[in-house]
Amino acid sequence: MSKNRRLGKGLADLLGQPPQKSEPSSVTPSTTKAVVAGTATEAPDGYSMLPLGSIDENPYQPRTQFDQVQLEALAASLKQHDLLQAIVVRQVGNRYQLISGERRFKAATLLGWKTIPARIRKASDREAAELAIIENLQRKDLGPLEKAVSFKQYLKQHHCTQAELATRLNVDRSTVSNLIRLLELPEQVQDALRHQLITAGHARAMLPLKALEQIDLCERIVRESLSVRNIEQHVQRKLTNDQTGKQTPAKPAKTKSAQIELLEKQLKIALGTHVKIAEKDKGSGKIVINFSSSKEFSRLMNLLTGSSVQKDRAA
Repeated sequence: MSKNRRLGKGLADLLGQPPQKSEPSSVTPSTTKAVVAGTATEAPDGYSMLPLGSIDENPYQPRTQFDQVQLEALAASLKQHDLLQAIVVRQVGNRYQLISGERRFKAATLLGWKTIPARIRKASDREAAELAIIENLQRKDLGPLEKAVSFKQYLKQHHCTQAELATRLNVDRSTVSNLIRLLELPEQVQDALRHQLITAGHARAMLPLKALEQIDLCERIVRESLSVRNIEQHVQRKLTNDQTGKQTPAKPAKTKSAQIELLEKQLKIALGTHVKIAEKDKGSGKIVINFSSSKEFSRLMNLLTGSSVQKDRAA
């Protein structure tokens, strides 16, 4: 199975973990022999017991903030029920780097564990980044800006397009592009989103506006508890008004002066045909004399020049 196909599977498949048994065996530091710092020992079910001090955090971890209350609750659960699912790491030099299970790792640290059950697997930097994103992508407590930063970091490091990243993560391209665009918002708006004063829906709706308008609208959302629909309607009205205001107004047609109209009438009588005078700026202009045949053209030439035209215009 190709790596790309595997990215569409569950996290257990991605990490190469065996299927969970109906009653998974728990693994704790107490089930192993003492270990030397920086070394791994075998644990039940083929896992290794690694010293916590030999494990580094995942540099591709999208989550930048961990809820302390939730970590303490998880630590209490580990203390009572032990660890039912090992963390996943990769070896980097003579140390290990987390791929999956950072919350469990932090909770174990809070408990003062010296070792933790881990599954060691081979993974490139790119695979480690993808797995970190996939593990956190569906978590409701992971903020949209954290996801956006992880996407942008991945694109920069691995020189791929948004469409390629979407394919590798098995998500819609719009999911990737919409999240990354949130990073274009002013810091004040991002801060409001980060602290859940506005939602990602509010933030996306404001994207077409200019920075100062986004800041003002963000303040209104917080102050007036405006809905996403309210913001969408406001932005649409603003864009429509801006577009209407930017259109170049049609220049009003110049009205002919009474003097020009009188001259046109005089020439029409004198020449016996329709005459139009177009006046331009600074006194310039043109006179248009209509004729319907070569015979009429000869007649007009006789009138204008005072001499006969030997050959008509058609010759």
